[in-house]
Amino acid sequence: MNEVLEFLKNCKVFFVATAEQGKPKVRPFSFVMMHEEKLYFVTGNQKPFFKQIQANPEIEICGTSQKMEWIRLSGKAVPDSRLEIKQRAFEELPFLKNNYKSVENPVMECFYLGEAKADFCKIDGSSKTVVL
Repeated sequence: MNEVLEFLKNCKVFFVATAEQGKPKVRPFSFVMMHEEKLYFVTGNQKPFFKQIQANPEIEICGTSQKMEWIRLSGKAVPDSRLEIKQRAFEELPFLKNNYKSVENPVMECFYLGEAKADFCKIDGSSKTVVL
């Protein structure tokens, strides 16, 4: 789990794919944290992304390193917007306060990646799979 977290944090920006009406939708993310041995992400419930994960929670995340290695991380987006998760997210990335102002903001949604697996890949074609 730590290896996945560190890889994503080192990417700075990684991309999350969902589906909407059978069409892929990809957008950049930059926030990830670990809590209770789960990888957590944050979004707003007014965004199309949130509606997409409600309709189909299967997502895939992809990011690349400076060494041209990449990760493909897949699993199910599981909602978990407990106040303690939101508070931890504010501590990890204080910038979130600019968008959401308070952990009690009902627009702020947190989710973790369940039933996840990570594929670490290299340009030479080698790879390693980690089940989370």
